[in-house]
Amino acid sequence: MQHFDYLIKDVSLVSGETGFDVAVKDGKIAEIARGIAGSADEVIDAAGRLAAPAFVDSHTHLDKAMSAQNFDANGLGEAIGQSRAFQDSVPIDKVRDNVKERASIVLDWEAANGTCAIKSHVLLDEKWGMEALYALNELKEEYKDKIQVLNITPYDPAFDKEWREAASNGQIDFIAGYPGLLGGDDYAAETDFLFDLAMEYDLPLDLHVNEADAPDLRCFEYVINKTLETGLKGRVTCGHVTGMNAVPDEQAAEDIAIAKEAGVNIITLPSCNMYLMGRDDKQPVRRGLTRVHEFLEAGVNISFASDNIRDHFRPFGNGDMLEEALFTAQCIQYGTVEQLRKVFAMGTINPAANCLLKDYGLKSGCNASFNLFREKTVNDAIISQHPRTHVFHNGKLIAKNGLLL
Repeated sequence: MQHFDYLIKDVSLVSGETGFDVAVKDGKIAEIARGIAGSADEVIDAAGRLAAPAFVDSHTHLDKAMSAQNFDANGLGEAIGQSRAFQDSVPIDKVRDNVKERASIVLDWEAANGTCAIKSHVLLDEKWGMEALYALNELKEEYKDKIQVLNITPYDPAFDKEWREAASNGQIDFIAGYPGLLGGDDYAAETDFLFDLAMEYDLPLDLHVNEADAPDLRCFEYVINKTLETGLKGRVTCGHVTGMNAVPDEQAAEDIAIAKEAGVNIITLPSCNMYLMGRDDKQPVRRGLTRVHEFLEAGVNISFASDNIRDHFRPFGNGDMLEEALFTAQCIQYGTVEQLRKVFAMGTINPAANCLLKDYGLKSGCNASFNLFREKTVNDAIISQHPRTHVFHNGKLIAKNGLLL
């Protein structure tokens, strides 16, 4: 008779199937089936409650998180100014500790709420240099038993030597980019450079693209065509793409079809973009989202993520991807059982793909990173918003009922 570390009896799955057992041994899911025979160090009777793969938060800004002492920024312009003023207030020799102190709060929240991996953009500029990257890499090691931390690091020619050394030494997980951020026609050259850098160092790209209300998708179109040209299928992610809501339906459909062909990942950030975008509109007011439904219908890999958490860009957020799921569902008007399963996948399976996670999922042989819920179905879990009863990370029980152990 086999002996396991954990044996969870009688769980329901995301698909709606019931009566399954999950056996965990040596950090992996040893078996998932009905009626698993064997003993375990701990047996948990789930009594039909939902078991699901852990959440993945694939777009956030840990180095900005918890930085707003008061929430006075009214719109994107003011938020940028206040965020830069905050950077100025932290001496360069204090940046690393400052980032780690604030980011740790969010990492604890995310881990306790059942997120197994978090992908964070990094500030790299003349104010803080490479310190935010170094802070995140220290957190990566410190939190490895609770949550996997991935960084998305931009290139700055002022730190060319340091950046290339970090990329060569495996200290950079994804290359960040903001082509065409300020508008204009310089997006092509910047995109070309980023793709060249990605191929030189064999690193994936994660780009902020067309985060605006303007009916201008030239940058997005250039990125998806460049992905086709270079063959980087699955290794290019575009975040925001809110400009898609301002272009005609025909143009949007054509671009979505190319994105599907190129294998480009999309990340929508509803809780942040709903707060920031459309502020200059009268009526109707644009909702700040990309065309989530159309991307899903076309089979494009699209995820949601937390983006900014209690910083100058968004004063809200609790590091809880189930909260983000509920917000997303309401924003995109998804409420049927099947639709809510799609939303759930946007916070689990889909972002795991854009993060290039290995051995992810709730099946035999995968890393044992999964959650047990109080509810029996995905739709009830999203609607009810209860803390996860059990959070497993790589085979270890790390949290119960919203609290880290």
